[in-house]
Amino acid sequence: MTTTANKALVTRYYDEVLNQRNLAALDDLLAPDFASWLPDGTRLGRAEYRDAVLASHEAFPDLVVEVLDQLAEGDKVASRWRASGTHRGPFAGIPATGRPVTITAMHLHRVADGKLTEHWEEIDVLRLLRQLGVLG
Repeated sequence: MTTTANKALVTRYYDEVLNQRNLAALDDLLAPDFASWLPDGTRLGRAEYRDAVLASHEAFPDLVVEVLDQLAEGDKVASRWRASGTHRGPFAGIPATGRPVTITAMHLHRVADGKLTEHWEEIDVLRLLRQLGVLG
């Protein structure tokens, strides 16, 4: 695929999965051996990743993701994005606070054969915890 096609695939992920909350789209977007890598090196497979996205939607039901920048080279697409929402359900052991949050993050996706095969994520967790009132 071209870098333009790869960027379009990643943009579709943000639009359909994160903003429209269409988890069924993951079946079409993710490769069978998809891996999401957390900052601590933990690997999530397809099912675990779907559960993590669902948990985010439940914690922040009005979450909106806006891609601010996107670069592609070879089989990789890097995206810098901002997410805003209201903390309405439990998140990482933190009960709902009703507080609005806005965070920034970066994703790196690897694409092969028209599917997302790997995903790395770096989120400004410190800012999120401060907005939730967990940290001063």
